[in-house]
Amino acid sequence: MKPKKRDRRSAPEAASRALPFDTWSVLAEPRSIVLGFVVATLCFYFVPLFSEKASIVWDAVDVQYSPQQYLSEMLHEGKLPTWTPYIFSGLPFLADPQVGAWYPLNWPILLLGVTPKAIEAELAVHALLAALGAWLLARDLLASRAGAVFAGVVFAFSGLFAETSSHVGPFQATSLLPWLLWAGRRAARSVRWLPVLAIVSGCLILIGHFQTALYSFFALAIWLAADLVLARVSLKRTGLAAAVAIAGGAVLSAVMVLPGLELTANSVRAGANFHENAAAALVPGALITLFNPNHYGAPGVEHYSGPPDITQFYFYMGIFCVPLALAGLATGLERWYALALIVPGIWYAFGPPAGLYSAITLLPGFRNVRAPIQMWFVAAMGLALLAGAGVSALRRRTKSTRLVVVLFALTAIDLYYWNMANNGLTYARQSYQVLYGDLQDRFQKAAAPLLQQPMYRIHHPSSHPAFGPLNGTLDTRMEVTFGYNPLELLRYSRYIAAAGKNPLLLNGLGVTAVIDSDGRFVHNPSALPRIYAPPSIASIANAGEAAARLENLNPANEGVVEGGAPIPDNRGVDVRITAYEGDTYRAHYISPHRALLRIAVPFFPGWRAEVDGQAAETLPVDYALTGVMVPAGTHDLVVHYRSTWLATGLAISVAGWFLALGWLGWAFKARTQASSSLENSRSQHASK
Repeated sequence: MKPKKRDRRSAPEAASRALPFDTWSVLAEPRSIVLGFVVATLCFYFVPLFSEKASIVWDAVDVQYSPQQYLSEMLHEGKLPTWTPYIFSGLPFLADPQVGAWYPLNWPILLLGVTPKAIEAELAVHALLAALGAWLLARDLLASRAGAVFAGVVFAFSGLFAETSSHVGPFQATSLLPWLLWAGRRAARSVRWLPVLAIVSGCLILIGHFQTALYSFFALAIWLAADLVLARVSLKRTGLAAAVAIAGGAVLSAVMVLPGLELTANSVRAGANFHENAAAALVPGALITLFNPNHYGAPGVEHYSGPPDITQFYFYMGIFCVPLALAGLATGLERWYALALIVPGIWYAFGPPAGLYSAITLLPGFRNVRAPIQMWFVAAMGLALLAGAGVSALRRRTKSTRLVVVLFALTAIDLYYWNMANNGLTYARQSYQVLYGDLQDRFQKAAAPLLQQPMYRIHHPSSHPAFGPLNGTLDTRMEVTFGYNPLELLRYSRYIAAAGKNPLLLNGLGVTAVIDSDGRFVHNPSALPRIYAPPSIASIANAGEAAARLENLNPANEGVVEGGAPIPDNRGVDVRITAYEGDTYRAHYISPHRALLRIAVPFFPGWRAEVDGQAAETLPVDYALTGVMVPAGTHDLVVHYRSTWLATGLAISVAGWFLALGWLGWAFKARTQASSSLENSRSQHASK
């Protein structure tokens, strides 16, 4: 017998021959993929994160940065701002879901301090979450590591997130969609995943963007239904997963939801019905941006030529995404999961003419949201999965590692060029100070002399970019009549609108200065005190009649009260404010008779009054403001705001989180013990 020939290749040469296979195996490991997504996200967001000549813009400043900076500063001062006097003459601040005060991933920056770069970091973190979530979802569905990674890349770095960069709440909520679908699919198969599903659902709601959360749960329902049919999972477990997602999400987010519902019911959105008036709907031309990013000129911003609202119609997912998605249509069950998201997502996005939108708006909640184009993110998730399926099919057919590497490299460069480096939707190419800070400093400096006056209030019909951020008065702690919020109180909004025709109403609001059309501050010597007794009080049966009286009302002579007895002679009351803290008024008064005191603060449930420690009745006066019925004599009055539902919501949420986290710990401990027992059993069997 001939001896076997020895391999004459040197050890280094042999190792080099094995390197490609070994390297690919290492790169394909989960820890390497996670690290790769982290590095990719840092590279993708490097300029907006670290460049001094880059800034967040639009709603990222007005809706997210200013409120979160204010909240952070108040928390550092040891205060919980349930009410703020710095916009709209007063607003239940913490009841506004868009602040994102209770979303756990916002807490680190709230504690460390909110800056424009911190808001950009929120975007980067959630882009990473989007990539990881899409990868996990695709990994379960496709059983292809390359396809799963590709799905994560084209979803997280797509035009969807580029266009949403100025809307931080929707950006964050969109990033959790794949996590919701992934947890839902697993929960339908194993009860130990139910607490994970509940936690993801709770976090999704706590972000504070109702519309995106609503659409995400709609997508979950479709996803679970498709899974039920395609994988023939248990109907009972699928129903349980859906119930846990809804109930668990509601319980964990009760601290935000209950106050938020109260605010919404009293806001300009109360009773909103967009069944027919859909606002922004998908137009066929926008679909061209899937493979032609410059179709409407959106990346350049200045030359945009598409439908109104530039932040809604840019979808670019890379030059290879659509061809790969078409290839993915030839796969098996994977395509039906993807199509279950794509078809309803696009169909709904077309709005009333397509039919599905009008049908779905008959369901609770859906009629209160508009702009069906915002359902696009559901379709984008499906397209990413379908493209991942195409990569999986390509990999199986060619068995070429190099081809996959080239595909990933070209896609990464392509997405970075169009969706970040040359895209004005993702960030502004100027510093925050240049865009907003200088204007805000100028406005604050011009208003400084007025702020020395006690109980001042500055009026302008609406917030204006010339003042800096539209909610910048939260940053500067300046009491004004304007602000920027879709949940502005309805009564107050109508009062301000009526003041446009009847300027005397501004006197009743305690406005001490008005900004005229030239941007100058004009002193108002006729401003009435924040707390005073109108000479006479007329009783009105309902809010409609009270609103009708605003056109001719002179608050210096008369007050209009709903639900209270008229007081023909309310004169002779002496009131002196002794302390004021934004959400609390303390006053000393002397009255020869039972009287109504008018307080120039927007009426809202939660305002309570006490006279010498005894509860006093509060009621709406002059349609939009707060009145207190007080007894005759010399007394001390305290009027303060305490959220009606915050304590209840907090108790429910705390209990829910303890239960969910305890359930999660128990489920995975039981799994670990079961795995350990199985391993011991196998070892004992092997030893025999």
